[in-house]
Amino acid sequence: MKLGIIKGYGEDSFRYAKAHQLDFLEICSNYDHDSQAFLQAESEIKNRIQRYGLPVLSVGRWNSLPIKEGHIDRDVVELLKKQIQTTASIGCPVFHLGVNRDKSVTLYQNYVLAVEYLREMCGFAGEKGVTLSLYNCSWENFLCESKAWDIVLPELPQMMLKYDCSHSYGRGADYLAELYQWAPRVVHMHVKGTSMIGSTYVDDPPAGLDALNWRRIFSILYAKGYDKTLSIEPHSSVWQGELGEKGVQFTIQFIR
Repeated sequence: MKLGIIKGYGEDSFRYAKAHQLDFLEICSNYDHDSQAFLQAESEIKNRIQRYGLPVLSVGRWNSLPIKEGHIDRDVVELLKKQIQTTASIGCPVFHLGVNRDKSVTLYQNYVLAVEYLREMCGFAGEKGVTLSLYNCSWENFLCESKAWDIVLPELPQMMLKYDCSHSYGRGADYLAELYQWAPRVVHMHVKGTSMIGSTYVDDPPAGLDALNWRRIFSILYAKGYDKTLSIEPHSSVWQGELGEKGVQFTIQFIR
């Protein structure tokens, strides 16, 4: 497996990952202006990849709204297609996305539209040599758990998953059972710690200092033959600054 981290794509991000002897960077976009900035930075990213000898192995777009008023929004489709094209251009093999639920139509219609949208996007990504995956975060994404995957993934044989155990754990689901079931579809893993007391959220501390059973997670990954990417996601409001850096270093050592 390869161990990387979610950072930006500026000089400091590449320098940071290289100094920590990580294998790759992950780039995440949350809003349209983030996606546009990523498109404009294509040549700079390619230059830094070559200069540092450090690839970008994961690109994602969160918080996108492809379904609006019972239709697929073509503007959203075209922006994400451009981002997938740039993802291919910089040599990144994977792009992650989600599908929002449109409350103006029935759940059934949402599933129909989601499959139509994802089938188009998978076809486009496949032509570019990029694998498309659903993220399992629920932020503007109703296709984030087993009950939804059971419906849509049989219709989308090319569609894969980006799995983050913290999201399943936070929903009160059995994240180990879910990972075991869907591991053959998992193309990328987020390494993010999280902790709760009962139903009360505590924090997202560094992985290895949290409530997730990482030893059992890795036993499943090895049992299922997973040999892909693991991306550290610093996500705590507490572990910041010098403390945050200590947390990242701890997680790197722990996961290795």
